Amino acid sequence: MSQFQYTAQAVDNGEMLTSTCYADNEDQVRSGLKRIGYTVDSLEPKIKNDLFGQRKRVKLIDLVNMCRRFSVMYAAGLPLMECLNSLAEENESKNLADALRDIHKRIEQGSNVGDAFSRHPKIFSAFFVNMLKAGEAAGKFDFVLTRLAEYIEKDYNLKRKIRQAFAYPIIVLVMIVMVVTAIMIVVVPAFSKVYTDLGVPLPGPTIALIYISNNAMYIFPTIIAVAVGLFVLYRKIRFIPAVKDWLDRQKLTMKMIGPVYHLIVLLKFIRTLSIVVAAGVPLSEAIDISSDVADNAVASEAVGMIQRNIKRGGTITEAIKLHGFFPKTIVHAFSTGEKSGKLAEMLSRFAGGVEQDVDDGMKRLLTKIEPLLMVVMSFIIGFILLAIYLPIFDVIKTVKQ
Repeated sequence: MSQFQYTAQAVDNGEMLTSTCYADNEDQVRSGLKRIGYTVDSLEPKIKNDLFGQRKRVKLIDLVNMCRRFSVMYAAGLPLMECLNSLAEENESKNLADALRDIHKRIEQGSNVGDAFSRHPKIFSAFFVNMLKAGEAAGKFDFVLTRLAEYIEKDYNLKRKIRQAFAYPIIVLVMIVMVVTAIMIVVVPAFSKVYTDLGVPLPGPTIALIYISNNAMYIFPTIIAVAVGLFVLYRKIRFIPAVKDWLDRQKLTMKMIGPVYHLIVLLKFIRTLSIVVAAGVPLSEAIDISSDVADNAVASEAVGMIQRNIKRGGTITEAIKLHGFFPKTIVHAFSTGEKSGKLAEMLSRFAGGVEQDVDDGMKRLLTKIEPLLMVVMSFIIGFILLAIYLPIFDVIKTVKQ
């Protein structure tokens, strides 16, 4: 589906209209406008101003909107194929619309829903596909779609909160870099020339500052290149099993970030498990799916203990008591859920509490990071000012003598 820009005139009163719309081709736009009483004066595809072309990935918000509309249409009684066709026509994401058309085609050819969606792993995760398969097998497709829409929406909101929480510290860091760069390029050379003309001896901090300023065109690009190189290296090696295991454990033990990261991983695990169990997936398989979504080596280690105990005829509660990844509160939630036979319901309620804990944890983290950033900025600016003004005292002494 492409986007078109058009100018049309109303037949009844001659009023001009300029707008855009999505359609498969120009004829579809012309016939649609004619049907509602407009004649087309100009019509052309809208060219996107995108340096990098069409995104290959689908935005999470597009997936959220698709799931929400899918669940509403299916719950209203529309046939599955009609839902997919409508979603493909109305979707603004070209890649998602193309994927939905391909899924529609595969189901027409006899494929089941889960297998058709699994052909697009870059858009639909293994969790998403497994949920559709479970809903299709258990006859709970409408229930699964609704829960998937809620799950993806909550996941989107969680990521948005994390981005918003760290936006301010990132802006402050950028401002520090810009201020320091401006001082090094503009202010320090001016003072350096004055001190050279006066011929006064310079203290160590001033010499270091002038050296950095004189070589700023080499030092700063080198620092940026090293930072970019380390980031690229991290992206390349982070999925190597040994590296991922080490990183996952380090994230959990970090002083300020660790507790919040622990809560986020725990929230993903609990929320996923509650939905998968409610969809009718066998408990052992549900735990594996939840572990994959949590995507943490320590969580996977804990899941291994749970799986071993279940195979021996034990309960989840017996296993999670013995692993530090699970706090005491969640042990009580599992215990109550298993005893009452309402594990999914108990975990869903507990996930709401953990989500609030994540919000509170991020707020506490920011209250610690913000003063720390101010201290760092004050130290850097203070050092620069001290290095600049120290020689002035020597100049005053020389003048007095």
